Amino acid sequence: MNVEERIPWMAKDHLPCGELMKRIHEIIETEGNSRMQKNGITFTQFKWLAVLYGAGEEGTSLKEMEKSFEVAQSTAAGIVSRLEKKKFVESFTEAGDKRIKHLRITEAGRAVCEETFETMVESEKRMLAGLTEEEQEQFRSYLQRIYENIK
Repeated sequence: MNVEERIPWMAKDHLPCGELMKRIHEIIETEGNSRMQKNGITFTQFKWLAVLYGAGEEGTSLKEMEKSFEVAQSTAAGIVSRLEKKKFVESFTEAGDKRIKHLRITEAGRAVCEETFETMVESEKRMLAGLTEEEQEQFRSYLQRIYENIK
């Protein structure tokens, strides 16, 4: 009995689900980073912009962003600093408490975000091409359940 017979997922045409998900993620991430690079942002920076985009004109506090992304203050400060240099984000302090730093997306940041959203929609359409709407919903449902199982 050869290895492929004893361990079916060792066969080249039958990769384990985790390996398939990893490969899909790597392709999506590579393509996404390459497309975002033309706008001068990384995928991580885009995720921060997307949250700020959703926060509206008031923005949100740096502390909330740190909590949301589960990053250290120094990591958050570095991301914000790079986004501020690119004029995609502006920071300001709270009127009553100068220790509290707030962030809000700029018009330039909104434009980059909207263009990136469009790219993501195109990428998802390409990924789901060939699946019916029902199959797409099933697929999303399965992914959600898998995510819930492993988190």
